[in-house]
Amino acid sequence: MDLVDEREITANDVRKPLFLDRVKLLDLVTRIVPSTFFLLVVLQKANEQYAFMMKGQSPGNEPAWKFVADLVSRSSAICFLGLLAVLFLIRLEPIKKAKGIWPRAMAIAGTFFVALVTFFPRANLSMTQTVVASLLSLVGTGLSVFALAHLGRSFSLMAEARRLVTTGPYRIVRHPLYIFETVASLGVMLQFLSFFTVLIFLAYCFLQFQRMKNEEAVLEMAFPEYQAYKSKTARLIPGIY
Repeated sequence: MDLVDEREITANDVRKPLFLDRVKLLDLVTRIVPSTFFLLVVLQKANEQYAFMMKGQSPGNEPAWKFVADLVSRSSAICFLGLLAVLFLIRLEPIKKAKGIWPRAMAIAGTFFVALVTFFPRANLSMTQTVVASLLSLVGTGLSVFALAHLGRSFSLMAEARRLVTTGPYRIVRHPLYIFETVASLGVMLQFLSFFTVLIFLAYCFLQFQRMKNEEAVLEMAFPEYQAYKSKTARLIPGIY
């Protein structure tokens, strides 16, 4: 009987390190893969920006104001993507995750769905429309960088709980990053305005709303104090919703 017990204990001791090694490997992969992806996108965007700047220096190109607006908008997007690449590497390990495939599928779709808009031809906008679209994109991206920097190592792509953040923009609403990203996405959509891009944007908004609900469910399970925070903090619009 003692021999059997010793064997069982030994087997359990062997399985445990192997399981921990697999968990650490998975965590490493989920950090490096998305970080590398966003870093490659940053490099591509930086190369495009360099080409854009060189083009802007040639005579007979678009008006100076439009060139500057596009340049600033592109720069803010690069900062946002670069910050994502860094945060994926340094973020904390999750203490709670959503169960099932749908929360994960919605998170991935919500992150990349709006990029489909850029595959459509650019809309022929007036100067006023171009300024409005550029400002929305610029302001939304700039505020997204601010919210993301404040979220810091608690940042998640999936519905996961790492640390409860209730300060800064999260003191005003529960999902400021989603609001700012949607504003930036609206600016992008307007630059490619068509019936189909509007449908894509509406689908994107639906996915983001579902992501909020998935994240709140995980946070409620992970942090007992989240219920009190939720009861006194609006989801998206203070005093309304």
